[in-house]
Amino acid sequence: MSNHRTLCRGLAQAAAVCTFALTASAVASAPGPSLAANAATHQTHYTYRTLDYPGASDTILWGINDFGVMTGQYNLSGQQPHAMLYHNGHFETSNPGGLLNDNNYSAAGGPNNAGVIFVEYADGDASAPQHGLVMQWGQVKKVDFPGHINSNVDGVSLSGAITGVYWDANQFKHGVLRQHGHDISLDVAGARETWPLGNNGSGEIVGFWDTSSSVVHGFYRSLSGQVSSFDEPNAGAGGTYAFSINEEGQIVGYYYDTAGSTHGYLKVRGEFQNLDVPGALATIATNINDFGVVVGEYYDATGHTHGFVATPW
Repeated sequence: MSNHRTLCRGLAQAAAVCTFALTASAVASAPGPSLAANAATHQTHYTYRTLDYPGASDTILWGINDFGVMTGQYNLSGQQPHAMLYHNGHFETSNPGGLLNDNNYSAAGGPNNAGVIFVEYADGDASAPQHGLVMQWGQVKKVDFPGHINSNVDGVSLSGAITGVYWDANQFKHGVLRQHGHDISLDVAGARETWPLGNNGSGEIVGFWDTSSSVVHGFYRSLSGQVSSFDEPNAGAGGTYAFSINEEGQIVGYYYDTAGSTHGYLKVRGEFQNLDVPGALATIATNINDFGVVVGEYYDATGHTHGFVATPW
């Protein structure tokens, strides 16, 4: 989540400079159909709602389960981004095992429907060595992939399988599946970097891979281990990123179009649909639950990020 977040933020802010700035007041709880990325036979309509941590300058939602519990990160002035949880209508700062403080970068993902939350955190800011944590029922387990300074956890399935990444000596990212106590490589063949970001209860995995910083593709890995690459049809040089897959096989993520603008998307049975928060300069969809509710972040006209919840109707 973290190093990808740094890349994503820089590209989206650059795109925002080139995009016509709609007023920030237009970004609100606005119902209406999302525009199609291509000519799909069916379009889902959404109601969009902004959800921000109180007093934060930036909020990102990274996860949602079928019970409406959400996770993410927030920024307060003068502090590192911090992991948080949203449930029963309230935000809570997350500090598993007392490992996180205002000087540590942290971000939370999940929870899955078994209540498992995963956290990535750094020994200092986001450039410091990073580690993963998995939390369930008050129990906290640190996750580091052996032999590597940096590790991230980016998904935990209902069976307990962990997807994540480690950094090699050249700072390139490599995917890992930890299952039954064993680590399996998830690198896409021919990739410079592979980043698995979402897995569902059936064992399907999605993420992105690249051959350079400007050639990025989404990927899908089946339960049998077969990997297929995909690109949003309107994607430009910035590429296509996949973040989450639910039990229905619906995939969400984001892409950069040929003009450099950033759009969230929903992929269903090979068809793509844009997920754009009304009035936003850039939209990034990060997670989808089994009811089709999507969460993520959007950039307003000032360049600040806000969490959003998109509910189908």
